Amino acid sequence: MANDYVIVHGERGCKGKSQTLKPGAYDTSALDDNDFISSVTIPEGWTVTLYEDSKFSGRSKTLTKTGDVGDDFDNITSSLTVSSPDKETIVKVGDTYKGPTGGSMTIEQNDVDVDAKSLLKLTQKFPPRYEQIMVLSFTMTIDQPE
Repeated sequence: MANDYVIVHGERGCKGKSQTLKPGAYDTSALDDNDFISSVTIPEGWTVTLYEDSKFSGRSKTLTKTGDVGDDFDNITSSLTVSSPDKETIVKVGDTYKGPTGGSMTIEQNDVDVDAKSLLKLTQKFPPRYEQIMVLSFTMTIDQPE
């Protein structure tokens, strides 16, 4: 698939109302409708992470292939992130991002009273350069940088 975007669909089988999304983070206000996603069209190598609640919280599910989101996430997505292998990577607090040559990066949130997760966008692979999408206090540790 040669598309530069992901398509989220309101019906199973990649049908119905749809919205086109480039790499980035999409909270409830950035989606056409809340809780409408039933299937996704995903280019090869891309990743979509669905979140049950707004502000990238609640249960999550990561998808890498075109198809239905499954019964557990049908019509409940309130926020999501889209990553492409050649443009940018979205890193969420609590995740460890592992690069292709073994380097890894872990993000931890400093304020335990904050519900929302911080998100970073990888804008340059080497040396690694990140842009904050949501500004919250966090700590980043880079082991064996690439």
